[in-house]
Amino acid sequence: MKDLLFLFKREFLLFFGNKIMVVLYIGGPILYGILFGIVFSKGKLTELPIVVIDKDSSPTSNRLIDMLNDNELLKVSAVKSENVAMKKTFMSGKTYAVISIPEDFEARIMLKTRPEISVYINNSNLLASGYAQRGILAVTGTLNAVLTATSGRQPEAFHLNTFRLYNPASNYLMFVWPSYLAIILQSVIMVVIALSFAAEFENGTFKELTFKSKSVLMLITGKVIPYWTMAIGLLCILGIYFYFFKLQLPEHLGQALLVTALFIATISFQGIIAGTLFKSQLKSIQFLMVLSLPSYISSGFSWPYESYGWAAQTFGALFPIMPFVNGFRILFIEHGNINHITNYVTMQLIQLIVYFLIATVLIRYKKAH
Repeated sequence: MKDLLFLFKREFLLFFGNKIMVVLYIGGPILYGILFGIVFSKGKLTELPIVVIDKDSSPTSNRLIDMLNDNELLKVSAVKSENVAMKKTFMSGKTYAVISIPEDFEARIMLKTRPEISVYINNSNLLASGYAQRGILAVTGTLNAVLTATSGRQPEAFHLNTFRLYNPASNYLMFVWPSYLAIILQSVIMVVIALSFAAEFENGTFKELTFKSKSVLMLITGKVIPYWTMAIGLLCILGIYFYFFKLQLPEHLGQALLVTALFIATISFQGIIAGTLFKSQLKSIQFLMVLSLPSYISSGFSWPYESYGWAAQTFGALFPIMPFVNGFRILFIEHGNINHITNYVTMQLIQLIVYFLIATVLIRYKKAH
């Protein structure tokens, strides 16, 4: 026990003596949180600028324009009476949709000849275009229903009710938050532990470390426990972000913390592997940077993991970020419990064991040589 406490003290001294590690572990989450809050402060897109071409200039077309402007997702930035250069309008970067109201729009409604409104969506940004289209469909659908009811015409054959579950406001902040949690934890804990092990080789203190450690297990424990202890403070900082970003904590908080703890442990062993393999702080960081992008892309953070081909799914299953993001998302957004994510938890446990064994073998090899 005395030797283990010595290793803990030694690791804390190594940590606070390395400015890069301190900045990454303490300053990183704060900086990431501030940046995240600045970018996603609204949570969802609102007041997306659109242009209306009103060739009718009738009370009905004016009513439609007012309704578009009243929708929280849209903002009518300009009303034109003639066609506009579509490419130039969209290329300005200030317009997400153009709505063209035809001539005799109101008259044709009165004559029951069903005039057509043309909507052109700038689909270069799928997120913004989706919000714009949603707002336009809501407004035109409402106006269409009102005009149908007031004119006494035959009602529609059926009415469709759509219920948005779990994230009814389509809050993008809520959608990406599990992914950003994973990125913050991975960028901080995995990198710092890799730097810690690489520093032992760079400073020539690895022999001293192995001498003070009675076993490989004690060596690993003495190196990671200090960072896991500090991770409690890191999680508290992330918990504060839930409050500032007006996000509800997972309903089953204990289960969410369990999933997070498994993720932290697994990426810690990944950090040990990187730091032991390359024995250089710079090379370790370079390796983890190269590794981070494919792991993030294959995690299913945006494109559904189930829609990947078998090769991509197999590749994604190698990285701890995949089961964490998908499992935490179910707990956080869908208010699920541990029974709904047993497959992801099982995958986390397998990854934990595999990476622990690899780290153990590597350290044992380095110790022997």
